[in-house]
Amino acid sequence: MNNYAKELRRLLAENKFLTLPGVYDCLSARIAQEAGFPALFLSGGALAYSVLGKPDFGFLNLAEFGDAIQHIVSACRAPLLADADNGFGNAIQAANTGAVYEQLGAAGLQIDDKVLPASHPARNEIVDWEMIGPKIQAVRDSVSDDFVIVYRTCANLYGYGVEESIRRINLARERGADYAYVDGIKSMEELKRISDEAAIPLMVNLNEKGFVGGNVPIEEVKALRYSIGLFPISSMLAAAQGMIEVMGALADRGSTLSVRDKMTDPPTRIHNMMGQTALVEKYAPYYTL
Repeated sequence: MNNYAKELRRLLAENKFLTLPGVYDCLSARIAQEAGFPALFLSGGALAYSVLGKPDFGFLNLAEFGDAIQHIVSACRAPLLADADNGFGNAIQAANTGAVYEQLGAAGLQIDDKVLPASHPARNEIVDWEMIGPKIQAVRDSVSDDFVIVYRTCANLYGYGVEESIRRINLARERGADYAYVDGIKSMEELKRISDEAAIPLMVNLNEKGFVGGNVPIEEVKALRYSIGLFPISSMLAAAQGMIEVMGALADRGSTLSVRDKMTDPPTRIHNMMGQTALVEKYAPYYTL
């Protein structure tokens, strides 16, 4: 029984709009949890940067995602929705991905319709619906009823249009998806049209570089029929900026005195968050028996 999946279902049912922060390791996940987020999202893009030092071009495999899921789940109480790229293959591999994710403790997964590996390095491609639909159904049939499936279509992001995107997300519900989102929304008109015509509960990507995240006030998004707001790489961008400034100052000046405001102060805040003090207090008495 996956209690994390049950908890995510409960949170989605009880919250009209659930904000999901993107995380990529135990530190970012614990910080997000301490900030008060009741659920988390494992970002494939942030994971690729942090683990492989490579762009989000499909270099990550199931084992690397699995390691991240296992570590984060072991360190956090908050249920984790995890990116699964396009399922790592056809319906056979997608079914295995769903089963593995649930066994490792993920509360759900996001599967998309990108072509990986891409057949052309400069061309944005998506697979035909006849290829992605069976993957969604295969995942649904390989996991518990509580496990949450989110379908992400890149049709609008890659120039196939809003109409095709809406067609796909509505078909996804028939194949077993619980939520879906259209990536690459470019205008308020598109945001509203998707809200009006979707036959499936919606997630919206609030990536700061996109139209919605970068331009639309959050209250306007919440006023539409969106159930989940995803900030996939905010934590990674914030961490990167802090490290760029601190490492730059250290390299230039040989000291961090000028950038102490970019660092947690005192360091014990992070030590305590990771459980250092609690573990010492718990096990020190063992040596006095």
